[in-house]
Amino acid sequence: MGNNFSISESLDNILGERGLELAQDIFDKATKQFLTPARENIFNAFKYTNFDDVKVLILGQDPYPNLEHAHGLAFSSKAEKCPASLKNIFKVINKNFGTDYEFKSWELTPWAKQGVFLLNTALTFYDEKSQNKILKLWKPFIDLVLEKLSKRNKPLVVMLWGNKAQERALPFFENKENILVLTSTHPSPLGANKGNNCFMECNHFKECNDFLKQHNLPEINWYL
Repeated sequence: MGNNFSISESLDNILGERGLELAQDIFDKATKQFLTPARENIFNAFKYTNFDDVKVLILGQDPYPNLEHAHGLAFSSKAEKCPASLKNIFKVINKNFGTDYEFKSWELTPWAKQGVFLLNTALTFYDEKSQNKILKLWKPFIDLVLEKLSKRNKPLVVMLWGNKAQERALPFFENKENILVLTSTHPSPLGANKGNNCFMECNHFKECNDFLKQHNLPEINWYL
């Protein structure tokens, strides 16, 4: 019997029957107890960004714990107030390009549609106490996605902010041809200004566009 579970056409083709069965199994278990995002938004990162067209990976950890923010894209928010980490991301974008653009939307769908893959390492959130279990539950699927992404033989920029993102993804992307890995502390106010490789001093968005230009790919318009 064939598998009826579908995420997006581009990812379905890459995952194949066994990968989709894994996704279905994890999805069924994860959605027995979850708060965010809404069920129809859980796989939005894959639906907004064609897997074959991914140019940039930004790896987050968990969805926001409330529905006014969370809609399936890492760091992106639909709330009225800008989340603190995203506020720092916008500050660094302006710093990288010497601009003073006033961001008025926190929803990063325009990035996703340009090939910025805004992936969390857990696609659902229940509560702080349970979240380590949720991360472990999603791990086989996310690892499969990262593995497939690392083997595409296409230019890719990977932005890993914070120790957790780096520990999770560096084994897949380190020392790979045509892949630029950019690391720093997390953009959260707790770590954005700390250490020798702090997020607020990084040049990731400019470096990303320079890399894409060198590989004859359209640069990302980071201004929403």
